Amino acid sequence: MSSITLEPLDPKRHDRASFSCGEESLDSYLKTQASQDVKKGLAACFVAATPEGRIAGYYTLSPYGVAVQNLPMDLQRKLPHYPVVPSYLLGRLAVDERDRGTGLGGVLLVDALERAAQAEIPAVAMVVDALNASAASFYAYYGFEQFASAPSRLFMPLATVRKRS
Repeated sequence: MSSITLEPLDPKRHDRASFSCGEESLDSYLKTQASQDVKKGLAACFVAATPEGRIAGYYTLSPYGVAVQNLPMDLQRKLPHYPVVPSYLLGRLAVDERDRGTGLGGVLLVDALERAAQAEIPAVAMVVDALNASAASFYAYYGFEQFASAPSRLFMPLATVRKRS
């Protein structure tokens, strides 16, 4: 994994066609939609790429708004009385089947959190919609909390990330 670099998706350099994480929706998104979303300003896509351009993993980030009433009361008390606060959505995170078990998923997640926490445009939290219970457990392991209103939607206050940095 030492030769893998994290960088923005470059459709001309990165081999999207050979990527396979085993989840069709994530594979298809990278192969057919990611570059369009980047061009249209809907999402930023970052890849873990080998020097040859093989994609070992990827994630996407987008701006997102969270209704304050969906956040835990202790966090609500620290925020201004706005109905919605700015956040980032970690829309997708996937690791190629050939790279499973290497810790790359955690590396991608930490990179996404640090990018969001250090961004010039501030946000309150990182939000993710877990595809299944296994994904929810992965995010919970890293400190994400469930929204009470939607158990498969999780969040992490970016203040938590900033304190760690």
